[in-house]
Amino acid sequence: MKNLSKYFLLISVAVLLGACEDWLEINDDPNNPTNVAPEFVLPVAQASVAGIVGGDFAIIGGLWSQHWTQSHVSSQYKDIDAYDILPSRYDVAWTELYAGGLNDFEDVKTKAKASGNNNLVLQAVAGQTYGFLTLADWFDKIPLSEALKFTEIQSPKYDDGEDVYAELLDRLDDAVALDFDNGTSTHVASDLIFGDLDRDEQIDSWIRFANTLKLKMYLRQTASANSAQAISAIGAMLTDNTPFLTTHAAITQFVDEANRSNPLYENNIRQQNTAGNLRLSRTFQSYLEENGDQLRLDAYFTPGTSGQFGLAQGDFNANSTVILGGAVSIANMTATDPFYFFSLDEVYFLLAEAYLRTGDASSAQDYYELAVEEAYTKFGLTMPASIIETGGAYEFPASGTAAQMLEAIIVQKWVAMFRQGSESFWDQTRTGYPRLSPVPVTDASYVPGEWTIAVNAVTTGFPKRVLYTAASRDVNTNTPAAAEVTDKVWWMQ
Repeated sequence: MKNLSKYFLLISVAVLLGACEDWLEINDDPNNPTNVAPEFVLPVAQASVAGIVGGDFAIIGGLWSQHWTQSHVSSQYKDIDAYDILPSRYDVAWTELYAGGLNDFEDVKTKAKASGNNNLVLQAVAGQTYGFLTLADWFDKIPLSEALKFTEIQSPKYDDGEDVYAELLDRLDDAVALDFDNGTSTHVASDLIFGDLDRDEQIDSWIRFANTLKLKMYLRQTASANSAQAISAIGAMLTDNTPFLTTHAAITQFVDEANRSNPLYENNIRQQNTAGNLRLSRTFQSYLEENGDQLRLDAYFTPGTSGQFGLAQGDFNANSTVILGGAVSIANMTATDPFYFFSLDEVYFLLAEAYLRTGDASSAQDYYELAVEEAYTKFGLTMPASIIETGGAYEFPASGTAAQMLEAIIVQKWVAMFRQGSESFWDQTRTGYPRLSPVPVTDASYVPGEWTIAVNAVTTGFPKRVLYTAASRDVNTNTPAAAEVTDKVWWMQ
């Protein structure tokens, strides 16, 4: 993404100061905000993390989740769709998160602790943890224990992913346990996510955010060597009636102007001067059409000249005189789409899986059905009630095995995570759902919705991660040895 710091600054300051003509007259570097009140650094940090997670990583998440694929009449993401990414591909994302959002959250946290505003401390810890977790899930090992100490440590060590998770969970526990009735924990109006709530509601929402983030982190570990401990922790959260999010946690203040719009739209459409890079994957199309889900197919994609039509995943060298450019459906995204740290349907899917893994299939079904309905609502659609009823395409397999129930939950979550594809990609790598197809989508035996190896893949297997960045290796001698895109992150099955 171009003009990153400017982009994040514009979003945040515009929201805070409205139409004031001198709102760009700021003398402090937003990435080194030593003289800026933490309340004004907070939204810059939130927007910075949202810009990377909702921009660069949303694109790869959607490609590797086979929601969309690279167009055959453009070339922007061929390397990603072919699993042929270079270490430099995510230099900007890495640098912006560490020098931008994560560093800014650290500044907020330090100043908020000094002033005793534990509400602001919680917001900084939760937002920073979300950013660190995104990096850990894409890169595996990352700097954490020695990170953000720029004046003291120029080459921070890389912590193992398992240690990163443990430390982040401890940080969330400590933040949630703070005293919010200490007389100095005040409302933070500049908060882009829950700033419109009153003080008590805002604190409650951030506690719920932190708990939901913890739940996601425990579920992420259920295929790892930590599975038993993770499931025990999940069970304890449910038994203790831990409060989780009951609303979206989102940034919604985007406007249709350069550098102030939704990061996916800004990154993929405005700055590329084309809306046609990301096209419907036939993997996704096959599943939605097999299950009569035209409502969501049409909400997600603008049809081509003869209706909805998808390319085989990674088939970006398809002959454009045989498959005309206008024939392939285009992924829908607008300048004012929300960015979701958590969407409500995602929360319900997390809870459905959590209850299933702790032996409560009835509650798992309840949350599954809530999740499917909310996934329609998120896009302004009304779910056909029959679709989750007995005999419906998305009926919960209540009489089936635990594996069948888990598959139903994860596959429906995949369908719901359009424009949030990193989550469905990571779900697949830890659960095996959706299943991986042994044949291409064009084969007569292909099962609709099974993921296919990209037509132009440079690997023999599916991707699992992105590579340690060139930007880190250039300055940090502690950067781990080069990884392969097919190498697993520590918690993957």
